[in-house]
Amino acid sequence: MLIKGTDILSQGQRSYTGIGKDVVSLTHVPSKIFIYSAASLEVKVEPGLTTFFQGKDLQHLGKTVTLRFLKPTSNKATLLPRRVAESIPFSSSKLPEILTYFGVKPKSVVAEIMKRTIEEFSKLGKYVQVYATEAENENKQDYSIEITGVQSIGDRSIVCHKENYVYGVFYCHKFYGTTTRAYMLPLVGADGVTKAKAVAICHTDTTSWNPKHLAFQVLKIKPGNTIPVCHFLPTTGFLWASM
Repeated sequence: MLIKGTDILSQGQRSYTGIGKDVVSLTHVPSKIFIYSAASLEVKVEPGLTTFFQGKDLQHLGKTVTLRFLKPTSNKATLLPRRVAESIPFSSSKLPEILTYFGVKPKSVVAEIMKRTIEEFSKLGKYVQVYATEAENENKQDYSIEITGVQSIGDRSIVCHKENYVYGVFYCHKFYGTTTRAYMLPLVGADGVTKAKAVAICHTDTTSWNPKHLAFQVLKIKPGNTIPVCHFLPTTGFLWASM
């Protein structure tokens, strides 16, 4: 499978205010300088929606979350057709050819970003599976997590979020190691009929996050490594993981 995205040199993470309602939030950088973002005064969240939840909720039988699955209304740009994508090389060994194809100068910043992006995707190997949040309708309602169906995707993945552009462009960043894990959650609506599948991402160490981050205000906790902070992946994003 092939997906092209923009790697912002892996300098931060993003947070989301529910499925389909995303807010850009650079929560930490390598030097651990806190960035003021995603605070309550900056983010407009629809009342009643589940924005963040604790990791223990994944084992809580009958845990209910309130969600609205939104489809894009303005940013409807799609990925390149398969025949077009497959005609463009996407490997480190073909980097010079790729740069020539897109008219990018070899020593430029853009070339370096493209190089890093290809390298990060290569780390997943040849056998990759894609996960995405899917729902039957957009209505706001309560959903119960079917605990017995929770699937652990693992701790090695690449997550992509859609950006505003004339064609499908995605911001992608990696999750490798023991501080972040991804799950696929089967959901059943309060009406007993509506079903959905949602990708949940849990961060087990938030020590270096901005103390004013919305997640801490919602969950009424402080940065640390004892309470995993989880959120859902918006319907416009997807996650790639090794099979």
